[in-house]
Amino acid sequence: MPKKKKAEHENSERWLLTYADLITLLLGLFVILYSMSQVDLEKFKTMGQAFKTVFAGEQGLPAPGMGSGPYEDAEGGAYPDTSECYLTLKVEEALEGLPEMAEAVSVEVDERGVTVRLMETLMFDLGRAALKPEARLILAKLSGVLVKSERPVVIEGHTDNLPIHSTEYPSNWQLSAARSANVVYFLTQEMAVPQGQLSAAAYSDQRPIASNDLEDGRSHNRRVDIVLLKGQWRSPSRGRALANLEK
Repeated sequence: MPKKKKAEHENSERWLLTYADLITLLLGLFVILYSMSQVDLEKFKTMGQAFKTVFAGEQGLPAPGMGSGPYEDAEGGAYPDTSECYLTLKVEEALEGLPEMAEAVSVEVDERGVTVRLMETLMFDLGRAALKPEARLILAKLSGVLVKSERPVVIEGHTDNLPIHSTEYPSNWQLSAARSANVVYFLTQEMAVPQGQLSAAAYSDQRPIASNDLEDGRSHNRRVDIVLLKGQWRSPSRGRALANLEK
């Protein structure tokens, strides 16, 4: 009988271990919430590295809840967090100071990743594929975000459903392809975005975001989408691209 009482006494105190673990986890949560509220990237990176060491070891995975960014390369130019929320913020920051272009640019998040929509009025003349000066300006501002995101990026050309029969572009397929290709060319050749990070796609009028019955809807469908896809892209050329952006 004495042995049985001793075992019961030991079991009655095991709840203290669970309680202690709960308090530790709550403390960690409060530290994360407090640090994120300060909007300080340096503290964010330091905290991320600390949690990475505690929970997973130096060579382990990033701590949960800290985003999916490449923390080991944070000082080399990559973002400390590459979540959709963070990248949306960085895109908006890159476009600050351009209020006259705000109506022609929108940022959306969906199952593919982050999509930056650029309307035709900002990018091209009607029925043409040559980039306008303001298009070059906004692409230049976005190029740093693309490189530092380390995500694969697809440039998509879209048109409305009105047929085009010009000598240069016999159909909307050729027009949408030329527009996306010209954006890729500018980003890779003039802004030094790594070529392997980008791809071009053309959809003609097959993926409208508004009704083509009225001009207002058609104007929204004539666009270029820059899609930062989920996942990570890495290449030795990324370091050279980051160096060129800082010149």
